[in-house]
Amino acid sequence: MLTRSQVQKISKALESGKNEMLVIFSALSDEGRMRIFEILIKHGGLCVTDIARIINVSVPAASQQLKVMELSGLVKRDRDGQMICYCVARDKEKIRQIIRLISGENK
Repeated sequence: MLTRSQVQKISKALESGKNEMLVIFSALSDEGRMRIFEILIKHGGLCVTDIARIINVSVPAASQQLKVMELSGLVKRDRDGQMICYCVARDKEKIRQIIRLISGENK
């Protein structure tokens, strides 16, 4: 049986990782954001205007979805003058694990 100290340690460890994962999965729970994430996984960095045309929405709508994804840590943005482009944040292990899951690489 665990001691009170061990239970507290395990609980703290769960809480610290839970918030980040809640934010990530919450962002991916929207169908539009999930589609954008899959497109970025397959095609690399794309500009907001290209993403908007691919998923057939307005540029402001695509931009809003990408902003949510950026705040959740799923994507990174790069500004080149007036163009803003996004790519998947592949430098994070949790994001790479999600990519493998989505891509079916864990099978």
